Amino acid sequence: MKKIVFTLLILSVMSFKTMAQDEEDGELSSITSAFMDYCVRAANAAADCDVETLAACIENWEPGEYDSEGNTLKAEVLTYNDEEITYIDFGKLDCIDCSSESIVGMHFGFTPQAVDNWITNQCEPTLVADAHALRAGEEAVELEFSVRALKPNSKATYTTDGTGDVEMFVVAEKGGNIKLSIHSIENPDRDGNIKETTLADNSGGQTAQLAWSMYRNGAIEFTIENASDKETSFIVVKKM
Repeated sequence: MKKIVFTLLILSVMSFKTMAQDEEDGELSSITSAFMDYCVRAANAAADCDVETLAACIENWEPGEYDSEGNTLKAEVLTYNDEEITYIDFGKLDCIDCSSESIVGMHFGFTPQAVDNWITNQCEPTLVADAHALRAGEEAVELEFSVRALKPNSKATYTTDGTGDVEMFVVAEKGGNIKLSIHSIENPDRDGNIKETTLADNSGGQTAQLAWSMYRNGAIEFTIENASDKETSFIVVKKM
């Protein structure tokens, strides 16, 4: 009997350690990684006015089709690093503290539409009217995104929904120094237990990424920090 109890205790500890390791691993799927690579390459090319590289970034981009209210009739598709990527504006993204946000305005907008616009205007930034207003239609998409901007040495906090294997990343303009932290709270299980996860990528630099598991539907509160001395735009992406 003692051997059985001891064996179960070991298995229980092993299972806990495995779950914790998976949550802290931070690895992104191939689709999410491909889109992050695109964002970094496009942002750096835009900063250098490297039109040839910008064109290569959207060489396999198929613009979407939308109705008069901005609803998606045909999802945009970007093929990059051999991955077919579909994306849409966050279905739910609420601000908790956005007092340090600034207007994206003339900053780089990251999306293929913004890249196309950047090329057309010979690296002169202009507003891309539909970059933040694309709403999901009936077609399934893999990624949600939002393009924002923060004042120097400041942060903003948002909430969104999540479930399953969650992946998030942030890419800043070239020279940016960005940090990302999350706190997810899942809906209670049958016994009233609530699972919470807190993670952070404070490594700094142009990118930050996190990946973890949510076994039930729930809410994700996340904070993005601009740790640089200049106003910076960024794109935040979540795998649906």
